[in-house]
This record gives sequence, C-alpha cells and structure tokens, in this order.
Amino acid sequence: MKKINSKIANKLGEKFKETTIKKESQQTEVIATKEKYNPILNYDEFDLENFEKEKLIKFEEKVIYHANELSKNTISLSKIFYEAQKTLASSKTGTFVKWFESLGFKKDFVYMLLKRNELFMEVANERIFEIPEKAIKTISKIKNKVDINEILEIVNAEKPVTIAKEKESNLSGNPKDYNPQIEDIEIVENNLEKIRKIEEKISKYYKKIKDLEYELSILKKKK
Repeated sequence: MKKINSKIANKLGEKFKETTIKKESQQTEVIATKEKYNPILNYDEFDLENFEKEKLIKFEEKVIYHANELSKNTISLSKIFYEAQKTLASSKTGTFVKWFESLGFKKDFVYMLLKRNELFMEVANERIFEIPEKAIKTISKIKNKVDINEILEIVNAEKPVTIAKEKESNLSGNPKDYNPQIEDIEIVENNLEKIRKIEEKISKYYKKIKDLEYELSILKKKK
C-alpha cells in the first residue's frame, strides 16, 4: 500500500511541477506580448520628453485595446437585441421597447444597433459596427436599390458618409445636376421670400391696427 501511495504522490508532484511551469510560461508570454506593442503614431514627431513619450505610448496601447473591446461589445449587443426582438415578436406591441428601456437603454441607440446588425447579416463585414450613424442611415435608405458591392464600397471607404450621400444622390435621377451649394442658395432664397411675405402681412395688420386706433379715438371724443 505504501509503495502505491508513494508512486501516486510522485505523479502528483510531477503534475504540479508541470502546471507551475506552464503557468509561469504563460505569464512570461503575456509580459512578452505587452513589451512587443508597436505604437501607431510616430512620437519622434512630437516635442516630448522621453518619460512623456513612454506614457503616451502606454495610453495609446490602452486606447486601442478598449476601442477594440468597445467594438466587440457593440457587435455582441447588436446580436443580443436582435435575438430579443425576435423572441418578443409575437408579444404585445411595445413589449420589446419596454424590455430594453427597463434595462436603461435608449430607443435610438437600440434601433441603430439593430440596423447595424441587419446590414452585417447582409454584407458580413464587421466595419458596419464602426462607421458613423449617418452612413448607416443612408445605407438603410438605399440598400434595396444598390447591390452588395456598392454597400461594401461605402462601408470600406475612408469617408463612408460622403460616399453614401453621393450614391443616394446618384439614385435621385439627376446626379449631374446635384449641387449642395446651389441647393443651399435656393433654400436661403425661399426663406427670404417667406420673410418678405410675412413682413408685408405684418405691415398690413399694423396699418389696420393704426386705423382702428384712430377710429376709436374719434369715437371716444364724441362721448
């Protein structure tokens, strides 16, 4: 019996050593990974002391890490809200809204995530969760009129909002005639015309009031 126990003890000891070595190795790998971080920015271009440069590189590493985590959380939330909406599809109207608002989420935020998730299921590109809301809204308007390649062009663009608006303009039927500056001028001119008409009405009412006041003063004198 004692010999068997001794063998078991030896095996357990060896296993413990292996586990300890493995953990130490993993910890070393984590430290090594942190030391290998290469900054995106060239801090030599900044007028900084060495200690300031080192601090900012650490800040940059943390910013990138948390930005990536934020993107992951956005993707996860989008999927969760999508599944929750499906689950409550047969429930009484407003149940889904009541559910997420009770959890502290705003309607605009949740429905924007649902739009992103819907587009992601069509184009399978996670950049959908990173581009501005304006681009998402424009894509949602035109997605049934364009093919997937055009949507991906917007999603992958450096300025997705601009590209999305250009495509929306092209679909309007008069892409060559589209000119935002001319459009703005026309709006201003229309507003000026409205202002002029309102001022004319005010002038007429003002004259009428004056006439009535004069008539009233004469009536009072005759008393």
